Amino acid sequence: MDYFYEHESELFTFYRVPKVLFTEEPFKNMNCEAKLLYGLLLDKMGLSRKSGWFDKQGRAFVYYGINRIMEDLGCAHSKAEKLLSELEQAGLLRRKRQGLGLSLIHISEPTRH
Repeated sequence: MDYFYEHESELFTFYRVPKVLFTEEPFKNMNCEAKLLYGLLLDKMGLSRKSGWFDKQGRAFVYYGINRIMEDLGCAHSKAEKLLSELEQAGLLRRKRQGLGLSLIHISEPTRH
């Protein structure tokens, strides 16, 4: 086993998944892959800010194509769609299809109950 030393400790970046998705209802029973996808979506919010992707109400959105989701998660089309639907049903995102497998996605904050 090799360890991280001084300057190496910052070599990796990380995706962040809100703890509430693991501790609060209705998220406890959510598929772990859907939670990971939510973390990937949150990571894309930085690009939204840089690109000026905001709607008329000032809400940020991301573009995330189904093919890219399949590639990022190593899953089939049906699984990617199922994960997006699960996040949508949990109120964590709202998507508007743009054609050719691309969706404009508004991401919601997970609310505690």
